[in-house]
Amino acid sequence: MRALFALILLFTVLGNNEAMAVEVEKFLMPGELISGHEEYESECTRCHVRLRDTTQRQLCLDCHELVADDIGKKMGFHGMDRSASNLECKTCHADHRGRDASIVSLDQDNFDHRLTDFELIGRHTQVECGACHSAETKFRETEMACYACHSEDDAHDGKLGKKCDQCHSPNEWGKTGFDHDKTDFKLKFSHKEVPCSACHIEGKYKDTPKQCVSCHAIRDVHANRFGNKCEQCHQPKKWDQVTFDHDRDTDYPLRGGHLGQSCNACHAIGYNAEKPDKGVRSCFSCHRDDDIHKGSNGEKCRDCHEVRGWHLTQFDHDTKTSFPLRGGHADLECEACHIAGAEDRKLDTDCDNCHRQDDVHERALGENCAQCHNDAAWQTRVRFDHDLAAFPLIGQHAALGCEACHASSVFTETESECIDCHRNDDVHKRSLGEECAQCHNPNDWLIWRFDHDDTKFRLRHTHSEIHCDSCHNKPLDSYVGADWRCIDCHRRDDVHEGKFGARCNKCHSEKSFSSPEIQP
Repeated sequence: MRALFALILLFTVLGNNEAMAVEVEKFLMPGELISGHEEYESECTRCHVRLRDTTQRQLCLDCHELVADDIGKKMGFHGMDRSASNLECKTCHADHRGRDASIVSLDQDNFDHRLTDFELIGRHTQVECGACHSAETKFRETEMACYACHSEDDAHDGKLGKKCDQCHSPNEWGKTGFDHDKTDFKLKFSHKEVPCSACHIEGKYKDTPKQCVSCHAIRDVHANRFGNKCEQCHQPKKWDQVTFDHDRDTDYPLRGGHLGQSCNACHAIGYNAEKPDKGVRSCFSCHRDDDIHKGSNGEKCRDCHEVRGWHLTQFDHDTKTSFPLRGGHADLECEACHIAGAEDRKLDTDCDNCHRQDDVHERALGENCAQCHNDAAWQTRVRFDHDLAAFPLIGQHAALGCEACHASSVFTETESECIDCHRNDDVHKRSLGEECAQCHNPNDWLIWRFDHDDTKFRLRHTHSEIHCDSCHNKPLDSYVGADWRCIDCHRRDDVHEGKFGARCNKCHSEKSFSSPEIQP
């Protein structure tokens, strides 16, 4: 209290000496002013009332007239924020902090822009502060007109002026509020959905042509073949829904498959709607490229085909030709027999004419396929009678498949001897020769009819009990009925070592080799 009393006394004494009072004030100053107030550093009374601490607000507003005007009109931040319009200025803008100090305490992340003359709505709420407020410009001096920020985005290049908000809104820049119905070209149906630039090329809005062809010529799929009056067929409701009635407006009613075709499918480039060529109405004029017959059946397509579907043919091969289609032939495509390029050649109806390449017999059985095969199917009910061939099938042979003997389909190459097929089945290993039929028969391989008593060597006693290969143990090219001697088989059993010759039967008999029966 003493210090304060002394200070009041000092200012009272110096009251009549302003220069000395200023020097005392500078001495007592708590710090340098900010750079913006630097010029008033020796004029304390510009901002302060001596010996008072609550009367500075008016002095601030006297200097900062724009802020005072905002408060008076309740505009801007200082006029709309209750605290800013009533508090002492120094509450937020304290001075004497040095030349480089910032005395604007603004929290940009939490600042409520509604307390300004420019409330943020729509897409503006997502924009960074620096996108609109540059560092060189005060916040209050930032332009609020759309064009100030969006001049670079102006697709119209200024041709429509700078009042962007007449058409656009901050909610969605591409969605305009311009009412085209107030012009002399009201937008209806599909026209409402197209962007402005689709009709207003390069941002040109004045004298925009209103005829359909002006906009749609570049996408005219008809290549101007049907003239420039698009509205005669099309409508803005839906471009693909044409009003042109081909049945009513032409002498060529559309039926069957023609109903689903596009105009260009028949009316190709070069067609003139004003001078139509009547010749193009023939089937072949449109379907030349679709002719799988390659012209071999002529150009009168309707003789066989119909408009309901190209694949639905009405040609009756049974009644209109001498070759009725039966069996497997009924499902064949025309070109299977009617080969392209052979239209000048009369088609031969013999089987071999078409099936020459299918002849697995390699023509060894001739060209008359019908002797064995039928038209139901190539391998169905083959009627070849093997009994009329040189090798009738009897016994087990009748139950075999053809391939059991015929390794290939060239049947004439097949051998007919038993050994040719049964060589691997010969348990005798050719010791009895290759004439299998002398013992075996086709009924069964194990039913054999050989009687050894019909040979020159009848089997008696012990000989009747031994196996064939005991004596027949050497391969023979053919069956040989030779004279057999005992020594031929019993040479190893000869205990006499040949001293009594080769006629064992002089002493021995077939009953028992060990019991000699010496003959006189």
